[in-house]
Amino acid sequence: MSLPYRDPGNVNYWERRNGPVTLTMRPALLTALDGSRYEGFAYGLLPRHALTWIATEAVQTQSPVLQLGSSMSSFMQKIGLAKGGRDAKRLTDQLQRLFGSQLQVRGLAMTDSGYGEKSQYFQIADAVQLWFSNDDELQGTRGLWASTVTLSDQFFRSIVDAPIPVNLEAMKALGASPMRLDIYLWATYRAHTLETTARVTWAELNQQFGGQYGSLRQFKAQFVKNLREVQIVYPELRVEVTGEHLVLRPSRPHAAEPKRRAELI
Repeated sequence: MSLPYRDPGNVNYWERRNGPVTLTMRPALLTALDGSRYEGFAYGLLPRHALTWIATEAVQTQSPVLQLGSSMSSFMQKIGLAKGGRDAKRLTDQLQRLFGSQLQVRGLAMTDSGYGEKSQYFQIADAVQLWFSNDDELQGTRGLWASTVTLSDQFFRSIVDAPIPVNLEAMKALGASPMRLDIYLWATYRAHTLETTARVTWAELNQQFGGQYGSLRQFKAQFVKNLREVQIVYPELRVEVTGEHLVLRPSRPHAAEPKRRAELI
């Protein structure tokens, strides 16, 4: 699932397009410590790492109820991020934004005689239990209860019915670039499903990945730069950059098929 690279700010929704399919995200309604209410989007690096861990854990446990851990620090260790009170607070905020978001996937089909559309509305979680310290310096320490998330049935089924193998160590190596992570996850998915050579225009890629760049030329330059970094950790990826297209060829998956936890014991 794609997310904004930066905070979209005070807008009603954020969306991405992939051909005839559009993903629309509406911000979460959040509550500040003083009781005031505000809206916020999940964005950047932290929710991407969280979503990848969530997908891996759901496939391995075959359960929609996931144990995040007894503290934000323990969860940060699980997703491969450095520990720290300030970082734990940022991660907590991004998790609240992510789990509270409302999502819509809309597909459009057109023929000579008319058109049709299909929309599906869902959210990532049905229930979330997060526990925090009152002291910012202790945000990462052990709480009285463990934090958990119960995934919505639609989101859980979308994960376990069609799991995509990813290399979590490669994601850690890609560093603090949301675009690099998006390219890696997208390329891994395409390598997993592609049966023949595919050509994707830069305009199509910009709709799916960009949106926050001033021009198509700027987007392409950033995409190619980050793609080269992805190829360092995923050398089996067969991809070619041309003036008009990104050419993808069937490639060896970068990780083994995900297994249930019972199969790993």
